[in-house]
Amino acid sequence: MSTQLAPPTVATAAVGGPWSRLIRRRRKNRSRTAVIIAVSWVGLLILAAIFADVIPGLPHFSTKIGDFAAGPDASIGGILGLDSVGRSSLSRIVFGARISLTIAIVGTAIGVTIGLVVGVLGGYYRGVLEGGANVIANALAAIPPLLFLLALIAAIGASLTGLTIALGLLISDLFIRVTKGAVIANASRDYVLAARALGASDLRILVREILPNLVPVLGSVIPISMAVLIVVEGSLSFLGYGIPAPNPSWGGMIAAGADTIRRFPLVMAPPVVTLFLTVYSFNVIGDFLSNRTDRRETQL
Repeated sequence: MSTQLAPPTVATAAVGGPWSRLIRRRRKNRSRTAVIIAVSWVGLLILAAIFADVIPGLPHFSTKIGDFAAGPDASIGGILGLDSVGRSSLSRIVFGARISLTIAIVGTAIGVTIGLVVGVLGGYYRGVLEGGANVIANALAAIPPLLFLLALIAAIGASLTGLTIALGLLISDLFIRVTKGAVIANASRDYVLAARALGASDLRILVREILPNLVPVLGSVIPISMAVLIVVEGSLSFLGYGIPAPNPSWGGMIAAGADTIRRFPLVMAPPVVTLFLTVYSFNVIGDFLSNRTDRRETQL
């Protein structure tokens, strides 16, 4: 007796139909476009910060080039307008990128270094070392960030070095937790068990087998950490506890523009848009790397 297959249901057709594939393809293309734009913006910002001193026509951030009330002009220095003192907003944004990116990159590097050392030892050897890693991570997480930073600034003064180190310490608890969890998960993998069975030393297993597999995990967290540090630095500068004047800072520019925003509403637009695009770009890159890491984990 012959049997007839039931026609596909609406749900089945929707999952594998051409419209579903088209929608997934368009979403993938939009996501890829967003990542390309984010990487391009971050790359442009880094290049501008590195070569700020040699950009043709860009004045120094402390040079007064005109009248604030005159508005933007066609020159490179005046294309985004001037601040209340008459200095180029574009120049201060570009030079301010040096401070923001330095804090983001170096502070994150400090956090990653502490997280790798403490997290790897605690996750691989477990026991007392794991307990010590948990205590360090919990202690760092329990410190009120704003109060800690304000106390540090009051003690040693506002400086790029002190602020970077402090932010690196505060963010390290995240990397300790992420690293420890990833090491615990990888320590039970077949390739680690095989290496241990072949007589490989702990150092060789950590360097050759486990550390390379931490790169995708940490790579997805690093951009988000950098975005957080940029926001924190901008917030401190906005409150007047960041990098001291006359050094440029995006948060300081926003705070300075608050005094004249009623008469000149667009004066805060350049630093606000720059800060938003930078933080958004780092978050987009982090989400993209996180999705790739999740897909990689499901394939293992």
